[in-house]
Amino acid sequence: MSESERTRNPIVDPPLDWSGAPGSARPRPSGAPLWQASIKQTPESFRVDEDLGFAPSGAGNHWLVRLEKRDMTTGAMVDWMAKVTGTRARDIGFSGLKDRQAVTTQWLSIPHESFDPQAFGRACQGESIGLLEIDRHDRKLRRGTHRGNRFRLQLDDVEPVDATADADLAAYLAQRATDLALRGMANYFGEQRYGRQFGNLRGLVEWGQGIRTGCPKRQARNWLLSTLRSSIFDHVLAERIAAGTVGRVEPGDLLQLAGSRSRFLAEQDELDALQARLEQGDVVPTGPLWGGDASQAGNGVGTLENALADEILSRFGEATWRQWLADWRVEADRRPLAVRVPDLDYRLEDGSVELSFSLPPGSYATELVAELFAAKAAH
Repeated sequence: MSESERTRNPIVDPPLDWSGAPGSARPRPSGAPLWQASIKQTPESFRVDEDLGFAPSGAGNHWLVRLEKRDMTTGAMVDWMAKVTGTRARDIGFSGLKDRQAVTTQWLSIPHESFDPQAFGRACQGESIGLLEIDRHDRKLRRGTHRGNRFRLQLDDVEPVDATADADLAAYLAQRATDLALRGMANYFGEQRYGRQFGNLRGLVEWGQGIRTGCPKRQARNWLLSTLRSSIFDHVLAERIAAGTVGRVEPGDLLQLAGSRSRFLAEQDELDALQARLEQGDVVPTGPLWGGDASQAGNGVGTLENALADEILSRFGEATWRQWLADWRVEADRRPLAVRVPDLDYRLEDGSVELSFSLPPGSYATELVAELFAAKAAH
């Protein structure tokens, strides 16, 4: 990072904004996008279908319902279900949060003793919520238990970033699709994690520097911690991309086995074999989801992660956030730095592009789009 980036005011100039254009300005494994586009500002232009990865058991103490919602957050859906069924919101389970400005389908669970399927079906009709499937199940849904999400996005106003550049969009997308399948997309957290106009980052500064005092409510506290951890991870990822090491196994990397959460440290004498496994898609380097202790990585990787965490914490109020991470017993975790996208498909038509692809839980469709297109102003 440059010295100017290290000293800027995190309220006025948030640390996500590396060069003046949040999102698209983030470093990308395949380089900056050569085309630009905008996502239509209608829910129908952004469709998300949850892939649960398993079928309801057909018996048990819960109901699983698959719902289609439009222009509604998952939290609002849960609150509505709690109201119409007389169930506590905390007893309603779901696997992942879905976008508000979208048409989305997802599964939710609800205890059987508080649920009348017929009455619930009528309530869905009254709210124009689609009740797609319903069956009994043996357990409550938990966060992150689904296999992934399938996306279909409509983009328009598609044009080259540089009008003098080669304007073969089909060839460009074919090359980027190959890159995404082989090397993957940068697994940044989406801008929505940071709040509208970076409001969550401002919250970190206000609480961390004592502008606001006391203790935030539990939900606000959780969002603040998520924002803090996301910021540290995204900066580590950006530094790795800038250094050309996001696609290379480094000594001390914590590697994660594909399709699991099993991890192990990369040793110096195994680097060639581990690099071959990375290129085959068998393992992927991870970055930190910060906790109360130092980085879990080894050698220079851990040194980089600790240094960037120190820098981010100092911007937001280091003493406060280190204390709160300890007091709230936040455990460190890891997140893949890159996610391969083997099924990207696209259709071109009269200045618009329709994209379809699948992502694992926790990865953002907007970040996949940013690998392909720079953002244009919404219309």
